[in-house]
Amino acid sequence: MIWGVTYEFVVINLMFCWVAFINTQNFLAVFMAVPLHLICYLICMKEPRMIQLLALRGSRGYKSWNNMLGYHFNTNSYDVF
Repeated sequence: MIWGVTYEFVVINLMFCWVAFINTQNFLAVFMAVPLHLICYLICMKEPRMIQLLALRGSRGYKSWNNMLGYHFNTNSYDVF
């Protein structure tokens, strides 16, 4: 952890602020990292592995309603019944 925040949050925060700095050409955009870091710090106080949990949830995908109802032999299908 770096300053109470996981490495992933730090990298995402720095990338976001760096892109904002490049797009705005204003050095004050770099200071946007401080409130974002505080928000990430509060999240990491509650659950330190939140970014890994969100990445895992996003990589697994979501089940469609057709799958939950048992249609299409328990595979994801987005057709109308």
